[in-house]
Amino acid sequence: MPKKKFEEIDATADLGIIAYGDDLKSLFSNAAEGLMSLMADINGIAESESLSINITAKDREGLLIKFLNEIIYIKDSNGFLCKRVIINYLDDNNLNADICGETYNPERHQLLSGVKAATYHNLKIEKVGENWQVKIIFDV
Repeated sequence: MPKKKFEEIDATADLGIIAYGDDLKSLFSNAAEGLMSLMADINGIAESESLSINITAKDREGLLIKFLNEIIYIKDSNGFLCKRVIINYLDDNNLNADICGETYNPERHQLLSGVKAATYHNLKIEKVGENWQVKIIFDV
């Protein structure tokens, strides 16, 4: 297993992360956790609810972007803060996941950056040694 799940990176006027995983499921899950860590203090989020997400895309990179943008949409439209992601099924074109967390409560949750979208800017999912990694830039 990789030593770290993700790290923040500098991106002019935007935010970015590099996500890591020992397989593609953990890579997608860690990318989602990295995204949420930019938007809210995930330590204060309970896993009291879960939502199912089904995504289809033409390729792996498109699938990741659509997945992350769906998490942003769910946060913005429903106030749902994701703490953990369970990837139930993943291939190059389809993803089924459960996102676990709870609805935003201003008395308990601290929101951080207002992430608008995951972008395709320099996006490349690649295998490095035994592990997978991806650099993702987010519009804020």
